Amino acid sequence: MRIIINPQYTHIQDFLYSLPDTFSHQGRLEYQGRNTIKVFDINGLSVNVKSFKKPLLINRFAYKYIRKSKAERSYLNAIEVLRRGVLTPQPIAYIEKSKNGLIADSYYISVHEPVNGTMKEIYKQQDEESNKKLLQAFTLFTAELHKKGIFHKDYSPGNILFKITETGYEFYLVDLNRMSFKKINILDSCRSFSRLRADEDTLNYIGEEYSKVRKYDEKSCQKLIQLYNQRFWKKHLVRHPESMYEF
Repeated sequence: MRIIINPQYTHIQDFLYSLPDTFSHQGRLEYQGRNTIKVFDINGLSVNVKSFKKPLLINRFAYKYIRKSKAERSYLNAIEVLRRGVLTPQPIAYIEKSKNGLIADSYYISVHEPVNGTMKEIYKQQDEESNKKLLQAFTLFTAELHKKGIFHKDYSPGNILFKITETGYEFYLVDLNRMSFKKINILDSCRSFSRLRADEDTLNYIGEEYSKVRKYDEKSCQKLIQLYNQRFWKKHLVRHPESMYEF
């Protein structure tokens, strides 16, 4: 077993070393899907543990000998995101457990951050003014994210958490294993909004606000956001028709 622990959290190393044996029958279930997320309370610290689905055989080999596992990438990307001045739950550790020389199980562990919701809130029956304020804050956050060279390849509403503060909204990025750090052009910028389930007026509003910060042409920005959004949902609904009824 390989385990890397953030030096700030060595005081819970006994819990971390025992995780592969205790995860299946302890903790509070937060999410069950392709991956599993549980929350543990350890000596007054609320800890979020993500257990990644066991990879296919070829990836079990690749993650062991060729490329970083999803757990390792999540941990390293969290450190880099924080270094660039963007919020994500504090990384605690990652664990890789091997069997017969191949990766079998992997875990990413972070501080469990209490928040008010995710960007899926805009699909709920909120009043129009609240939605507009949330959308504007989210759009400005995304623009700042891109200015700092952070490109989240799975920038879906469920991966963007927010807190309501005295001054507005505070955003946190999660699910960080698919990211890149680079200079972000207008195409990547506008593609980032493709997974947002929104109508034409909402997307145009996002394009208007985003273009102000990035100094892009407003109409070009709006057209590209519309194009990438329509293209994504057309393909997505063919593959996952049941998702039409999720919101």
